[in-house]
Amino acid sequence: MGQPGMLLGMKISQSDDNSIITISQSHYIDSILKLFGLEDANTVSTPLDPNVNLNYDDSPSTNSSSNSRGSSYYAMAIGLLSYTLLGTHSNITNAIYQLAQFTQNPKPKHWTTVKRIFRYLKGMKDLQLTFGGPNQDWTTEINCYCNADWASNADQKSFSGYVFTLAGGAIAWSSKKQTSVALSTAKAEYVAATHVAKQTLWFRALFSELGFPQPTPFTIFTDNQAAIAIAHHPKFHSRTKHINITLHFLCDLVQDGILNTVYINTHKNLADIFTKGLPQPTHQDFVQRLGLLDPGYEIMEGC
Repeated sequence: MGQPGMLLGMKISQSDDNSIITISQSHYIDSILKLFGLEDANTVSTPLDPNVNLNYDDSPSTNSSSNSRGSSYYAMAIGLLSYTLLGTHSNITNAIYQLAQFTQNPKPKHWTTVKRIFRYLKGMKDLQLTFGGPNQDWTTEINCYCNADWASNADQKSFSGYVFTLAGGAIAWSSKKQTSVALSTAKAEYVAATHVAKQTLWFRALFSELGFPQPTPFTIFTDNQAAIAIAHHPKFHSRTKHINITLHFLCDLVQDGILNTVYINTHKNLADIFTKGLPQPTHQDFVQRLGLLDPGYEIMEGC
């Protein structure tokens, strides 16, 4: 049947020696830039400005017909951008999910940030989600990172983020606001680790069925020592009694030797890009670690 070429707007390529697989959406990005008249816009180096607060200010909400049309146009922009993050550009995931909260009544600063993401993608459109590389001894072992940004939303709820990587590229990722208010950073991080544990079990089962069993225990990297301590000690004490009993699903998996939570420095925790906007140097480093590489980069140097 031959090698796949295009699939749902994504270009799939494979090197002659089968050591590299790349996926890109440059044509799709060009099409949505043209749709919004931003094909000639200046580019920016990050999708979010870390110094901009996207939460609603004290200005009153409006329900005019013009605002309704604006909301529909805004929702369309969010939807079109979402397809790029679902396919290849995991680097805009947190930005899109933060902006999606304001679909009913977007303010000028939200529109400005949406346009910023378009401008960011214009500069990043040629990046390819890259797996493998020449002269690289890649294994079938999955790496997993999780993180949380405590009380970062206006309603004081935290953002959770996780990413799974394989052969140098991201294969699954998420950025999501937690459903309840965490009373501490430790709880926010523990909640994030619990949710990623569920996804981890699914990946373990899938890869085992495909003939690529994962190591036991499977490691989840997180940057909060207190959350790790909670997961490794089944006895509840006064500081953890407020944590919903269902969240101790993670603790059971750790005690049974199925999963293990391991500390990683915040600056190396790849999931950080899924919880908040980051400064340009850190953001760019994480983009490369997600496997989003320039076409020339992976050909010359590998991943």
